[in-house]
Amino acid sequence: MVNAFWLDRDLERTATWLVDRHVTSSVFECSMVLTTAVQRNGYPESDALYFTHPDHPLTRWAARSLANWRSLANWRSLREYTDAAHEEWRYRWDHDPTDRHGCWATVRSLDDDRVRGLEWPREGREDPPQVTDGWTADDYVDAYRYYYANEKRHLFAWSKARSMPPWIPEYTVDGTG
Repeated sequence: MVNAFWLDRDLERTATWLVDRHVTSSVFECSMVLTTAVQRNGYPESDALYFTHPDHPLTRWAARSLANWRSLANWRSLREYTDAAHEEWRYRWDHDPTDRHGCWATVRSLDDDRVRGLEWPREGREDPPQVTDGWTADDYVDAYRYYYANEKRHLFAWSKARSMPPWIPEYTVDGTG
C-alpha cells in the first residue's frame, strides 16, 4: 500500500516526525504516485517512469489537480511532501547534499513544462484523502495523527536528533499503546 503521512501542514515538520521507516518509504512510494499521476494525465509513458497503484486514493487525488506550478494543488503538494521526506532521508542517513534517492531522481527527471501542459481534470487544491484505516477526523492532519499514534506505534524509531512527535500522547486512544 502507498501512503503519505500528513502529520502537519508544515511539510518540513512532517518529515522530521516520520519514523525512520516512513522517511524512506515516503520517498519511494510518493515518487511512484507522482509519476503515475502525470502518466494518467497524458505524460508520455516510459520504462524509466514508475506506473503503479493508478486507482489508489492518493494517486487519484494527486492526478486531479495541478492548477499552476506555484500553487499548492494536489500534485504539487505531494511533490513538496516527497521533497521534504527526501531532505530528511539525506539528513538521517548522512547522505551528501548532492545525493538523490533513485526514486526522487526519477521525479526530478520529469520535464516541468510537459507536466504543466498536461490536461489536469481540476484546478485548485483539495485536502489529501484520509488513507488511515478507519481513523478519520474532520481535519486530515488530525486523522493522520490518530492513525500514526495508534496504528504505527510498532514502527516508532527515530534516528539522529529526531524523536517522537510531542502530540503522540494527545492522539493515543486507550488500549492501543
